[in-house]
Amino acid sequence: MPDTIAAIATPPGEGGLHIIRLSGPDSLKILKQVFKPATGKSVETITGRRATMGTFNNPDSGDLLDTGLVTWFPGPRSFTGEDVVEISCHGGVLVSQGILQVLLHCGSRLADPGEFTRRAFVNGKLDLTQAEAVTDLIHAASERARTNALSHLQGRLSKKLEGFYDRLLGVLSHLETAIDFPEEGLEFNQKNKMRCDVQQVSDEITRLADTFKQGRIVRDGLKVVLVGKPNVGKSSLLNALLDEDRAIVTPHPGTTRDVLEERIKLKDLHLTILDTAGIREHPESIEEVGIARTRRALEQADLALVILDGSQTLDDDDRRLIEETKEINRCAIINKSDLPQTLKTDNLSASLKTEKQISLSAKIGEGLDRLKDHLYGIAAGGNLARESLIITRERHHQALTRSLESLKQVCQSLEEDQSEDLIAVDMNSALEILGSLTGKDYATDLLDQIFDDFCIGK
Repeated sequence: MPDTIAAIATPPGEGGLHIIRLSGPDSLKILKQVFKPATGKSVETITGRRATMGTFNNPDSGDLLDTGLVTWFPGPRSFTGEDVVEISCHGGVLVSQGILQVLLHCGSRLADPGEFTRRAFVNGKLDLTQAEAVTDLIHAASERARTNALSHLQGRLSKKLEGFYDRLLGVLSHLETAIDFPEEGLEFNQKNKMRCDVQQVSDEITRLADTFKQGRIVRDGLKVVLVGKPNVGKSSLLNALLDEDRAIVTPHPGTTRDVLEERIKLKDLHLTILDTAGIREHPESIEEVGIARTRRALEQADLALVILDGSQTLDDDDRRLIEETKEINRCAIINKSDLPQTLKTDNLSASLKTEKQISLSAKIGEGLDRLKDHLYGIAAGGNLARESLIITRERHHQALTRSLESLKQVCQSLEEDQSEDLIAVDMNSALEILGSLTGKDYATDLLDQIFDDFCIGK
């Protein structure tokens, strides 16, 4: 039988109020030792799902700890599926910690990170994708991330995955019937229909898996690296995007020696902008360290803004940079448009292999809105509709990709008229992988990995 856990559910620090949670079979029994309803009646008379005013007291000394509200949620109609008590007390750190310590002294245990949500999963109140959506919702840094996390929490992704699972399970049932009754066998047209059904599900899984690249950006933000040779205006552009003097700007090459990372908000989305050390052929020794970090930042970038000086012609450092970033999604930024232009941009698109060029002046702000619109378009997903179902977690993407490998083998075996036993092995593998997404099939270490990312009290 599970024990009773307790934790402060609100962030640490001072505030208007703090919330303390209890969950488990002894929640009401423990509360009875600490709480006295203002009505003078016993704790057992508290009506479920209604706030009750009263005082919190130390049962040993009788000292008053605080006055506040208690709400009791009888299981199984609660978040965790167990008896849950939520205490609303004044938001002082000492107040909430004092009440929590008394609750622990009276028989509860301090909850592990994510343990409330983990119990909700174990008790069938939500599946794993919904559990992950809880923490995604808490940490959402943009409106798009919030609405997507809320969509997952409401079960939209779960429903899609359940649909895949049930359709494939139907195919497997036909296979197992043929295995159990070999005299019946599967006719050619039956196998052909199975292959078509499996291929249709595979196509839908592929479309969902393909949303991960954009989904990761929605969840974590677009990572943009400013790259260029020294003194082309990378730091000036960072300051212009931030609308503050965050990076040091001087006329001397090599001023930026490290990667400077900042977050900006464009409408309802967040972006991470990285200002980097200028790349040139013969850097000073300390610059070499910064350039190495620039290259590592490029490897992790969603987009590289290749910054060129419009007041100068291309030199060897520019050409070397263009070659070095050829495998990266990039956009050419022609900076210093406030100066007479010398750079010939006619053949620039061909050498950069990108049609997108934005001319601007980081110094006076000319063209900055065009750049922001371009960045927002990439971060928002281009043609991906806002209401589209997208996946945002690497775990989901890997599982979908692995299931596709098994389903590809199923289709191939059906086409080659392989035995039903062999086909069923791959089909079971695909179902097991899909089941791990929602928690139909799971290992304890998977739960540990997921819920360790949660805060205590959630």
